[in-house]
Amino acid sequence: MLNRLSAVLLASCLALPVMTVSASAESRLIQPKKFNFNSGSSSRSDDSFWSQRQKRTRQRERAREREEFNFLDRTRGFFSRSNDFFDRQVRYRNSRRFRERVRLSDNDGPDAASTGEKYHNYKALRPVALADKSLKQPQPKGVVFASASGTVVDANDYVDVVQLPDPVAQAIFTTLKQNEAGVSLSKSQVKALIKAYSEREYEPLWVTDNKPSSNARAVFKVLANSDQEGLDPNLYQLPSLTAAGGIDGLTSDAVALAKFDVQLSAMALRYSDHASSGLVTPNKISGYHDLKPPKIAAKDAVASLVNHPAPQDWLMSLHPKLPAYAAMKAELIKLGAGEREIEQIVVPAGPLLKLGVEDDRVPILRQRLKQLKLLKNKDEVALSDNQASDAPLFGSEGAVLAAENASETMTESDVKALRAFQKSVGLSPDGIAGKRTINALNGKKAVKRTVQLALNMERLRWLPRNLGSRYVLVNQPAYKMQIINKGETEWSTRVIVGKPSNQTYFFSDQMSRVEFNPYWGIPQSIIKGEYLRRVQDNPSYFEQRGYEVLNSRGQRISGWDVDWWNYRGGIGVRQKPGPKNALGEVKFMFPNKHAIYLHDTPKRSLFKNDRRAYSHGCVRVQNPRELATQILGWSQNKIASTIATRKNTPVQLKQKLPVHLTYFTAWTDDTGGLAYYDDVYKRDTYLARALNAEKSALR
Repeated sequence: MLNRLSAVLLASCLALPVMTVSASAESRLIQPKKFNFNSGSSSRSDDSFWSQRQKRTRQRERAREREEFNFLDRTRGFFSRSNDFFDRQVRYRNSRRFRERVRLSDNDGPDAASTGEKYHNYKALRPVALADKSLKQPQPKGVVFASASGTVVDANDYVDVVQLPDPVAQAIFTTLKQNEAGVSLSKSQVKALIKAYSEREYEPLWVTDNKPSSNARAVFKVLANSDQEGLDPNLYQLPSLTAAGGIDGLTSDAVALAKFDVQLSAMALRYSDHASSGLVTPNKISGYHDLKPPKIAAKDAVASLVNHPAPQDWLMSLHPKLPAYAAMKAELIKLGAGEREIEQIVVPAGPLLKLGVEDDRVPILRQRLKQLKLLKNKDEVALSDNQASDAPLFGSEGAVLAAENASETMTESDVKALRAFQKSVGLSPDGIAGKRTINALNGKKAVKRTVQLALNMERLRWLPRNLGSRYVLVNQPAYKMQIINKGETEWSTRVIVGKPSNQTYFFSDQMSRVEFNPYWGIPQSIIKGEYLRRVQDNPSYFEQRGYEVLNSRGQRISGWDVDWWNYRGGIGVRQKPGPKNALGEVKFMFPNKHAIYLHDTPKRSLFKNDRRAYSHGCVRVQNPRELATQILGWSQNKIASTIATRKNTPVQLKQKLPVHLTYFTAWTDDTGGLAYYDDVYKRDTYLARALNAEKSALR
């Protein structure tokens, strides 16, 4: 009995220190908690399994610094390799993994590859004076000829003092050599123009019989009317004519005629450059512009001015030929260069104004619609009635309008005019004056139409002169897509464009394929910017939501194989085809460096909104099946059956289709008239600044 009791006491004494040590060591360890994989939370929680794993990793690193080995670390065991060897292996595998790059067919997604370009501080290039001090007095064509004094001399003996027989030509040479023209151009233009004059022995281009030629007067008229093209006439003024009081005040003095000739050549050359490609270099405004405006080489422009039988016609031919440009030009002429600023009538905020509603704001709304020329003025109508008949106004249209003007009740004519306004600014034409409509009515106060039209005519010059016989055009401020066939709208639909923080780019490309049941490859910028914190909490986040994680070889891997806490790229993530796919049922590809294209979307309700800037840069189409029918020529049944397979099916186009993603705050509507839209990205402001910079440099 004693032996048994002694054995028990001895065993207890031996076990007690072990249990104490074990409890003490375990108290220093963080108990792992089971991660809830069904949780939809995207916040980073200290209770998550992944966070606990990170804490244990940091604890092991601190232990290594103290040169301690924790025998109770259950992730290693008693006979594992040393900490240093283990961590070296981990770092080596991670370094190889992160050097890999994704090799997917397209880095595509409903969101653009960039997450917000920068607007630049636009700087214009400074022009140089139209002069060349190194010019040499031209040699005579004959050995013996008459000097300026009338004496016959030998040119070989007196070449330094011999002048050209035409005093205007000699004055042109002196003007170019001594910088007397007082104008400036780009370096290439200066070089080309001086070369052209030297090749023709400085004979004038625009002077005949000591007076401006008919071509000179025609070209001068084009420059003087440049405001009708949305250009600034001050940029094309001739200093010599300003001093003379106009072209008719120009004297027959050789020096005056020489300066006029050189200045007119320079301003015509400058005008040709601006008419063909615009004043501004769009890509210098911001990274959202990716354009190559049509550019005429300086030497070719000079050759056309010299050799064309009607240089004024050639200058006018450089402007865009689109119907929208013609409509804007007609509106500018109608408004006139001296458009007067009038005090705008402001409609107060309040309840909805619709048919039959009585409100003291209705007469104010009516006056605002008249100011916009959407409602007739009673005085104008009364005058027309009197001209048509001597009958009294009682019962006439003028009397009806007079009664309506005094009424505080919304009438049919008010609603009709309001619908016309809503349609012109891209709002739903429901004839109801709500908050958005009233804001639009009041928001035009700071906008001068002539300025807005000039900005959009400048943008039109950036486009290719040949958009294609059949092409896709998206106007972002209008949230509208059209298929244009031989100048006529063949089909149109609503679209959703990028948010102001993720704007849709302004560029042109070629559509090459249509893809049914597409994959969505998430761009790296979105993985890092929007999903990284979620996947750090739960490495299986993507797989649990129907996505595939791929390595650089396109092989599927587990999200647990990726060190998301130190992620720097190299892993591809794509969403499988299906009803929840972010691209919907179909996408329309024109591969470009911006990863932007047209596609379907499962979020159809957003198309009901008037302002539709919701995407990360790509263009979402309201009716993608109809668009596929228009592009491929397939029947609706064939498209439906292809989508029903749920298999990824790319279809290459037999002939590429031009696509133009544009930005115009003024554009033609379905009737051919002009409609104005909100500057959703504030690009009018940045363009106006760039134009001012260019004008300041040229003046």
